[in-house]
Amino acid sequence: MLDTIVCIGDSLTQHGNDVSKCGWVSQLSNAYIRRMDVVNRGFSGFTSRWVLPLMSEVLSASQPKPRILTILLGSNDSLLPAHPRHVPIDEFEANIRGMVATVAELSPETKVILITPPSLGEKLYATWDKDMLRTFEIVKAYADVVRSIASELSLPCADLWTAVETKTKEIGGELDGYDSFSYDGVHLSAGGNDLLFEVLMQTIKNDHPELHSSSIPLVVPYHKEIDAAIADGKAVAEAVHR
Repeated sequence: MLDTIVCIGDSLTQHGNDVSKCGWVSQLSNAYIRRMDVVNRGFSGFTSRWVLPLMSEVLSASQPKPRILTILLGSNDSLLPAHPRHVPIDEFEANIRGMVATVAELSPETKVILITPPSLGEKLYATWDKDMLRTFEIVKAYADVVRSIASELSLPCADLWTAVETKTKEIGGELDGYDSFSYDGVHLSAGGNDLLFEVLMQTIKNDHPELHSSSIPLVVPYHKEIDAAIADGKAVAEAVHR
């Protein structure tokens, strides 16, 4: 049985398996093929308030326990206070801390990686949501909380917010460059998924190099190794096992 990586979050994670947009979770699965299974536990439209009660169930259902667990939330929590799904920032912080604590209690061997929500391209977002239910500054505050928790708890942080901001400033243009990473100002396009995958893999390499895909051997040998083993007289059942 392969070890697992579990990705928890909202639509930014659920849509991470959208191959038409080069989904970052699908890219992660490809990077770890025959090394670890990648499980998508993204829930479109969810907030940290709704995900927190699911954490113990997600962990209990994951067998074996995940080696890595990513948490990407904040884009829905940061909806304006008038919206029914808005989660005040203090509660958001408590919820993320609660998720980390649940992992520490139920699966202490699991490495948690926090991911910041991407920055909001307001001009692009305005073309999709005339009511402007999110603002750049409010989403930024929630991303800041994620970074702060990661720093305080000595957890790796895949800082998608900063990565997008850095790239958009280089690109510019009518929509300030955000259209290179998002199709509506919130959700990731192919470019945004590529960027998140890149940032996440670099974070794993920096903080948990032993869990980077390049450090993990295939769970069964490469086919040429099997050919060689059979040529040396090993039975097939023996050759296909390390």
